Amino acid sequence: MIAKQAFKPGVVFKIISLSVLIVFSLHVFVLPSVFALTVEEQAGKRTRDSIVSNEDEFIRKTPARRGSSAGAEEKDPRLACLLSLIIPGGGHIYLKKDLKGAAFFFLSVAGYSAAGYYLYKGIAGDTDGAEKKSKIVISGLFFLLGIIFHVVGIVEAYNDAIEINEKNYYYGGYSRFPHIARLELEE
Repeated sequence: MIAKQAFKPGVVFKIISLSVLIVFSLHVFVLPSVFALTVEEQAGKRTRDSIVSNEDEFIRKTPARRGSSAGAEEKDPRLACLLSLIIPGGGHIYLKKDLKGAAFFFLSVAGYSAAGYYLYKGIAGDTDGAEKKSKIVISGLFFLLGIIFHVVGIVEAYNDAIEINEKNYYYGGYSRFPHIARLELEE
């Protein structure tokens, strides 16, 4: 006699649960992204065809704005970083933000100077063990404060250079009001 294979309900349960999981995943994650609608399309203001065919006014006017910003100088963010690394606040001076550069310079130098002073007093001073250790710890805290101001100055110089370049790119040079684009009338 041929032995009949035993029916294993555990295997069938696993297959059914796996297929339900796959169908559920497709339904929840894949199908919404395939048939996704933007908010404007749902509101009926735009269709997919009008989004592709109609150019935005900003996109049409951008080449004119870019062409008019030829006189604006582009700032190199890496150079601003390097200058701020060598001399605290140097990148801001390069970006013509003198007050900000001077502030970062004086804050960093004050932290480094205070650290050097307390380190000198702790090592060369005529003090006992506990006072010597406390001056060295204070020296380390001032050095950490100077490092923090120095690193923040480096990051700020990089971000300011990128911001200046974006203003020049989108708004055609330095503007007192960078959030308001310049209007150019065509004749």
